[in-house]
Amino acid sequence: MALFLETVNHILPVFLLIFLGIFLNSIHFFSPVTKDEMVKLVYYVGTPTLLFHTVAKADLYQNFEPKLVIFFLCAIICYVLLLILICSFIKDPKKKGAVVQIGFRSNFAIVGMPLAMNLMTESGVLMTAISLAFVTICYNVTAVILLSYYGNRQQRFSALMLGVMKNPLIVGTMLGLFFSLCRIPLPSVLDNSLQLTGNIAASIGLLAIGASITVKGFQNNAFYIFFAIFLRNILAPIVFIGTAILLGFRGDTLIITAILSATPAAVNCFVMAKKLGVDPDISAYGVSFSSLVSILSILCAVYLLKFFSLS
Repeated sequence: MALFLETVNHILPVFLLIFLGIFLNSIHFFSPVTKDEMVKLVYYVGTPTLLFHTVAKADLYQNFEPKLVIFFLCAIICYVLLLILICSFIKDPKKKGAVVQIGFRSNFAIVGMPLAMNLMTESGVLMTAISLAFVTICYNVTAVILLSYYGNRQQRFSALMLGVMKNPLIVGTMLGLFFSLCRIPLPSVLDNSLQLTGNIAASIGLLAIGASITVKGFQNNAFYIFFAIFLRNILAPIVFIGTAILLGFRGDTLIITAILSATPAAVNCFVMAKKLGVDPDISAYGVSFSSLVSILSILCAVYLLKFFSLS
């Protein structure tokens, strides 16, 4: 019961902000220009700042588990390739790109870290933070390449890679990695300012999702939305946790794996879909509904691991 309440407490705010965005949009509070500018603010300012701050503050020299990090990176890339294969029946590249992104990219930072703090000891939380640094880089590089390809099939490979290197999410993450590896401290004033600015990624991002949701968008994409949620909240935990168990991971490493694979689709799935040209409706509904389903997926994953004494 305690785990259920803890999970609900971390997931429910996601729904409330999305619902607020829906309500404000229904009373025409946002103009089309305002909604586009909200997405730009999250994409160019909020999310890069959040990524920089999160990675820069992670101590990569403490509680570093190379086997766990290598497993996560390999598992994510292999899962993306699996999803591309599974989604080969989707002919529209913009829909395919949106479904694959929802399927593989979890909200490991915003939802995962608070769960880790409540489910594990300090050493487990530190392992989660360090894993987050590398997973964040992998998620964003993979997502930018994937969405740039599916969003604009006409561009050449050189232009695609240049776009990846210039992407603000990649820039923010790489700068954070530099600060972390060089152990460059952040002054308290700058630290607090970065944290406040990074909050834009969650708050404004969720409002933008709600403001973009339409009944027509759901009706036209219902199958793809539910299929993407299946890939995110059901197939991903089975694949990631099952593989980790077979490879011999136990204890906190399995809890971290459960958090990584069972948390909802990242808010930035919608923001990046809008900016890089894949279907935004699938992305908006995918983030919303996967947040609801993730309450059950997280509960089931953690409960089963504890029930079978694997964690």
